[in-house]
Amino acid sequence: MLKAAALYLVLVISLIVSVLLGSLIYLAFFFRDQDARFNRKEQLRQQVDAGYSLVTSTNFPYALDTALANITQQGDSVYLSKYEWGLYDIAVVRTHMLQDSLMKTALLGAIPIDSTVLYITDEDRPVSVSGETVIKGTAFIPKSGVRPSYVDGEYFKGNEKIVEGKSKDSDRQMQALNTKRLTALQALLKQDSLKGETLPLGTTNKNPFHQRTLRYHLLAGQGQISDSLMGNIQLLSDTTIIIPATAFLQDILVIAPCIRIEKGFKGAAQFFATDSLILEDNVSLQYPSTAAVISAEGKRTSLRIGNNCNVAGTVLLYEPKRSDMPSAASLGKDCTIQGDLIVYGLLDYSKGLQIIGRTACYRFLYKSPSSMYENFLVNIKFDRSKLSPHFLSSYLQIADQKKQVNKPLKWYSYGG
Repeated sequence: MLKAAALYLVLVISLIVSVLLGSLIYLAFFFRDQDARFNRKEQLRQQVDAGYSLVTSTNFPYALDTALANITQQGDSVYLSKYEWGLYDIAVVRTHMLQDSLMKTALLGAIPIDSTVLYITDEDRPVSVSGETVIKGTAFIPKSGVRPSYVDGEYFKGNEKIVEGKSKDSDRQMQALNTKRLTALQALLKQDSLKGETLPLGTTNKNPFHQRTLRYHLLAGQGQISDSLMGNIQLLSDTTIIIPATAFLQDILVIAPCIRIEKGFKGAAQFFATDSLILEDNVSLQYPSTAAVISAEGKRTSLRIGNNCNVAGTVLLYEPKRSDMPSAASLGKDCTIQGDLIVYGLLDYSKGLQIIGRTACYRFLYKSPSSMYENFLVNIKFDRSKLSPHFLSSYLQIADQKKQVNKPLKWYSYGG
């Protein structure tokens, strides 16, 4: 009995020792595997950061997919994508190592390189200011100068210097824009490019930017949408697109001859029209949004923004060649533009207009109950100092390549 008990005890002890040794071996393997995973993750992170620095450099070409192989480790690869997305750029970096992968996706903009707040072309007429007009920043004014004036029972009540910053002479032409970007936008707006899949009614579609662009075409009679569209999507029409307040749009492109955004809409998207663009009252386009009308030569267009509207990003009315009867942009009462307001034509405005950023136009047009005034700035505020230090402008402006710095306006977590 004693020998049997001793044998039983030896077996139990052997089993316990085997379990302990097996556990130690498993723990060693587990920690070694985890350490390798952490090392791969760190290497992937370093590759993503290096790839992102490369793809956001000013000399990196636009390409949907550029593959880079790691010559030191077989199986490693980095895929870089950079393409134009309206007035901005999309950058995508994907890295692979064995079964692990990492992705970084961003919407890019450029750091503003000057402090321009106002640019009015020189048409041999002075600029008059009245009421509580504010001009803070560098202003390009006609050589005739700027002077206080009396309008609607009000004299100028602002700073005695009028321009609170540097004042420079403007030219007879508007400052040039990025021709490559404009050419790409004009190609996008051509009729033969306004084609795509039929948009299903009542859909919710979220397409990551590292995937193929989805192009939805609105059929005749389907001009109004009630969908949620987000990400890498282009919404197209060869007639008119109506955006109701119930629609939810985020980061997509909307392209049509005519676009009307109904009262109370809130969202962040880029809208491009060739004939007319209308924002009804109380529309809020969040940063970074675009409201742009880009016309063909010799074609009159219009851009109308209603009362109490807020646009954060870029408002643009562009014509390739100045015409005898220039196009006009009309802004209603108590509007706020944060970013760039660029009008290749007349800027017709109402009381309470505030531009936090940069404004450029041929000349201003102000209508009072009794009369109409050209190049009169009445109770209007141009304030570059209130623009957020984190604001990034679009690639519409011509930038010095040596000074241009690309930075992300927005990071995307979905899809990578």
